[in-house]
Amino acid sequence: MGKTYSSERIVEGELGLNSCGVQTLSDRDHRVKRKRIDFSLMYLAKGKATMFVDRKKIEVSEGEALFYPPDVDQHFLVLRADNSINKWVHFGGRLAEPLIAGGARKITVQSRREFENALDGLIRTYNGIGEQRELLKIGYLTVIIGLLRESEGQTVKTRSRGSHRMTDALNYIHINAYTEVDLDYAASICYMSRDRFNHVFKEVTGFSPSVYVTKIRIERAKQLLRDLDMSVRECAESVGFSDANYFCRVFRKETGLSPKQYAEAEP
Repeated sequence: MGKTYSSERIVEGELGLNSCGVQTLSDRDHRVKRKRIDFSLMYLAKGKATMFVDRKKIEVSEGEALFYPPDVDQHFLVLRADNSINKWVHFGGRLAEPLIAGGARKITVQSRREFENALDGLIRTYNGIGEQRELLKIGYLTVIIGLLRESEGQTVKTRSRGSHRMTDALNYIHINAYTEVDLDYAASICYMSRDRFNHVFKEVTGFSPSVYVTKIRIERAKQLLRDLDMSVRECAESVGFSDANYFCRVFRKETGLSPKQYAEAEP
């Protein structure tokens, strides 16, 4: 495990989120001078800010981001008179390493709608718990990193106009996970063939679409079995399985226990 204090953490795996949020600055000036051990992004949804890099002033406007790799001095100023709104993310991991080159800098986001959708989705799920929330956070964060790299002209494996809309597909899957998920429709949201969608989705989330849906359902089933007095059949139907026997097989494969054993086990 990496060193941990406050929200800072060295992420030693592929990708990890440390913290994120929204900040509205209208009551005070906000000057920051610090250094962090993780990546730091501050996106200006409204207003402006000033970065100070190597004794140079860099003006940052709406639709642009202040970006700092790990262990780099951060010095910026946001004036209250500008009524700025910023959305910030602290993260780390090997998938973010291509962003190190260039040091502290301004990034002008090229695909603002897709970028803001991913940021908003990440912030919404930040305080959630459970495996499905963790999967969605990593999905959003991977899309954000891909869009940052594309904004700077870096080559990205998943580069295509469809990959920009992966956040829309993720949202669709999470909304419909417990009823019926049409993965052909999810692929169409991204303007991709089903085969291409499967490939890109796995690059973004680490799982195939079908496995991703299964993990969401089983995580919800675990919560229902522990928190509610619900039969195995009722639980299976609630999370999208029409066959209770098949549900039991999948549940055991994912958890190592039958649904009944899981419900009766000590938390």
